[in-house]
Amino acid sequence: MIIDTKEEAKTLRSTKMFVAIVYVVLMVTTRFLPLDTTFKVMIYSVLSVLFLLYYWFQFMMQYTYFYYSDNSNSLKFRFYSMRLFYGKPRAIEISKANFLKFDLEKSFFNKKESLVLFQKTDKGIFKYPPISLSLLGKRQKTELKRALFSMEK
Repeated sequence: MIIDTKEEAKTLRSTKMFVAIVYVVLMVTTRFLPLDTTFKVMIYSVLSVLFLLYYWFQFMMQYTYFYYSDNSNSLKFRFYSMRLFYGKPRAIEISKANFLKFDLEKSFFNKKESLVLFQKTDKGIFKYPPISLSLLGKRQKTELKRALFSMEK
């Protein structure tokens, strides 16, 4: 089974760019409207607060491109953060024989869900850092949980 959020990542990037462009256009347009200065300041303030809230929400959700494959003798996870300047690609490959279990952690008002993987090693149990699943759809999350649950020991 393969789960890939390439299309969702493209859509998210496009949406972020669109919101930024709309914000700039509205700010410039407001500058040239024949309105009272205090009313313009109110418009600038409201637009800026909405813009900052949107980007704060995006930051807190920590959207992550996510790829999962279990078609070979190992589980392959590839992911990178969609945050600006945090996009270093990372990968985890765990042998199916060494995969122990997984946990799901919820945070940010139960909106953000993260996957924590556990692997058996010669020195004990290794716990991987959480991987954000915020970009996955409900169906993709269900499929991932079902696949990982069937391999738990």
